[in-house]
Amino acid sequence: MSFLGCSAIKHGQYSILNKEYTKEEYFKLRDKLIEHMKQTGEYGEFFPSEMSNFGYNETMAQEYFPLTKKEAIKKGFKWWDKIQKTTGKETLKPEEIPESINDVSDNILNEILACVECGRNYKIVKNELNFYKKHFIPIPHKCFYCRNSERLKLENPFKLWHRQCMCEKTNHTHDTRCKVKFETSYAPERPETVYCESCYNKEVY
Repeated sequence: MSFLGCSAIKHGQYSILNKEYTKEEYFKLRDKLIEHMKQTGEYGEFFPSEMSNFGYNETMAQEYFPLTKKEAIKKGFKWWDKIQKTTGKETLKPEEIPESINDVSDNILNEILACVECGRNYKIVKNELNFYKKHFIPIPHKCFYCRNSERLKLENPFKLWHRQCMCEKTNHTHDTRCKVKFETSYAPERPETVYCESCYNKEVY
């Protein structure tokens, strides 16, 4: 089966942009399209940003690679000054939400909450409430977007440092400190102990 520019095809073959061709037609048209895209510099590249229906500042790209409005527009991205969100419609104030999940009833599913960080309104859905109750987690006072931003800040940066294994255990096939060097997203000044794969496996297993 061969495809070019297709999406979500489950049954079919020799398709271009989700349209099926004969084997001969497919390869003839495919080669023609690829040659054209190579000439225009499009081949092998992702879809151009102007095809996106979203502003850069409302996508995950802004979380991982933050840009100012000026920088984003200069790079050819869209930018929305008014991101769609609702505020001021809350029916339950943060201080009115029970601190213990054991004191929360299903009535909260009908309430509109307000984020204490950005003011955005949000709701609790049934499966979410079930999860909180199962794991004894209090109802969040922040919206999904603010909670997600906080989680992303806990991730290691998109950068690698050259480090040496910190293992000094003599039962790990080395008499002194392990001499294996590797790249890791844990910076040298961080407090975590960093092992090479071999020493880590010996320690864990």
